[in-house]
Amino acid sequence: MTFIRKNLLLILFFLFILGFSLADILTPDRIFSDTENRYLAQNPKFTLSSLMDNSFGLKYEEYINDQFVGRDNWIDIKSYTEFALAKIENNGITYGKDHYLFEKYQKVDEAKLENNIRYLQEYLAMYNYPKATLAIIPNSYMILNDKVPAGLNNVDQFTYIASIYEKMQENNLTTLDFKTVLQEHKNEYIYYRTDHHWTTYGAYLAYREYALSKGLTPVEYTALEGHDVLDFYGTYYSKTKNFNAVPDVITYFDVPVDSVEIDGSPVDGIYDLKKFEERDKYAAFLRGNNGLTVIRSGQNHNHQDGKTSRVMVIKDSYGNSFVPYLTYNYDEVYVVDLRALPNTMKLLMETDFDDILILYNFMNFTNDVNIAKLRY
Repeated sequence: MTFIRKNLLLILFFLFILGFSLADILTPDRIFSDTENRYLAQNPKFTLSSLMDNSFGLKYEEYINDQFVGRDNWIDIKSYTEFALAKIENNGITYGKDHYLFEKYQKVDEAKLENNIRYLQEYLAMYNYPKATLAIIPNSYMILNDKVPAGLNNVDQFTYIASIYEKMQENNLTTLDFKTVLQEHKNEYIYYRTDHHWTTYGAYLAYREYALSKGLTPVEYTALEGHDVLDFYGTYYSKTKNFNAVPDVITYFDVPVDSVEIDGSPVDGIYDLKKFEERDKYAAFLRGNNGLTVIRSGQNHNHQDGKTSRVMVIKDSYGNSFVPYLTYNYDEVYVVDLRALPNTMKLLMETDFDDILILYNFMNFTNDVNIAKLRY
C-alpha cells in the first residue's frame, strides 16, 4: 500500500496509457470518417526498404493519428480548447469573419504543378482540338479576402493562375479567368462558409462567363426553379468541428434532362436526392465524382436541327454544381472525372466534341496526380 500511495500518479498514468492502448488495439480500423468526410489512413505494409527510407514511419504515424480511438471526440475537445485560447486555427483551417472558414495554403508543390502543366500541354498536342478552354477557379480565400484572418500568408493564386495561362499560350487553348466576375459578386453568397466548394450561385456566375465566351445564350438564374437544403456542414467544418459554426444552405435547381448515364449505366436524373439527407450533401450534385457521366438534354437554347452539339467537361468536384447549367446550351454534356474514369482518354476523344472545358479549382490543379491520365 505504501508503494501505491507513493507512486499513485505514476500508476494512474500507466493505467491510462495501458487502457487507451488496449482500446486502440481492440477497436477495428475505420475506412471512412463521416465526420471528416474523407478516407482514413490504413495500416501500411512493412518492408525493409520503406523502413530505411523512412516512408514506413511517416505512413504509420499518419495511420495512428487517423485510427486513434475516440478521434472524433478529441477533435471536439480540441475545438473548444482552441476557442478558449482565442486561437484562430484548427487542423489547418482558419476562422475568418462572418463564420467563414479558410484553408491554410502557404506553399505550392512546384514540381507537381509543372508536371500537371506539362501533362495538359501533351494532351493538347496529341489531339490538337480547336476549341479547348482551360478555366482555373480561385479558392475562396482569394475572393473573400476581406473575411480572411489578418496575417494568413496564403499563396497568391492570381499570380500563379496568370503564370499558368501564360505558359499555355503556345498551345491550342483558350483560357478563361473567373477572377473579375467573382470579385464583383464577393459580397454575395458565392462560396460556402463551412466547405471548400463554391455555391450554386458562384458556379452560375462562372457558367455565364463561359457561355458568353462561346457565343452561347446562358440560361437566366432567375428563370430556374430552385430548392434549398438546410444544415449543410462541409469539409472545412469536418476538419475543425468548431462548435459555433453556422451551417450552409445548398440550392439546387430542377433541371429536366432526357437521360443520364454514369459509366455506361442509366440513372434517374442528375441529382442523388438521398445525399441531401446525409452529411456529405454536396455529393448529390451529379451523383458524386464518377468517371464518365453523359447527360442528354432536350432544352438546349442553342439547338440546331439536324445537329447534335456536345461539350466535354474535364473537372474536379467544383464542376459538379457547374455542369447542370450546360444542359441549356448543349444537346449532350460529357463529364469526365479523371480520378474514376473507367476508360482511356484516347478512346473518349474519338467522339466529336464542339467544345472541351478543363475546369479545376486552383488547389486541386496544383496537387491532383490524376491529370497525367489525360495522355492515355
